[in-house]
Amino acid sequence: MKKLIIAALAMGMATSGFAGSLPSTTTTEYDPTFFAGFTWSFGAGSESAASGSNPFGFSLRYLSTNKPDTLAGAIGLTYYFDGSFGCDIGGAVNNGGASLTVGYDFCRSLPVIGLGAIKKPTTTTEIPD
Repeated sequence: MKKLIIAALAMGMATSGFAGSLPSTTTTEYDPTFFAGFTWSFGAGSESAASGSNPFGFSLRYLSTNKPDTLAGAIGLTYYFDGSFGCDIGGAVNNGGASLTVGYDFCRSLPVIGLGAIKKPTTTTEIPD
């Protein structure tokens, strides 16, 4: 009888830890983020662009979200490798730590496309006690 009681207590203690455990929860925070990358302006050889201007530049932009596969708003500045500056507004599509932007440069009166890096969304997993 003692062996049966000891076996029952051991079994009860071994399974009690699994009886009430709660599942973990994972949350992801999507925040506005900064973009750093390269930009190409279309039509740089056209009449609207300055003669001899370079269509390639380095851009810093502010994006409305870093959520993947979602359209985000984008506004930013570009330093073109010919020494000129651009100011653009447009949209972006994010994928992990990268973003593709399409917009219009008001300073140079040209459409632009950019490819660069952004901060990935923050993912937090909480394991209950």
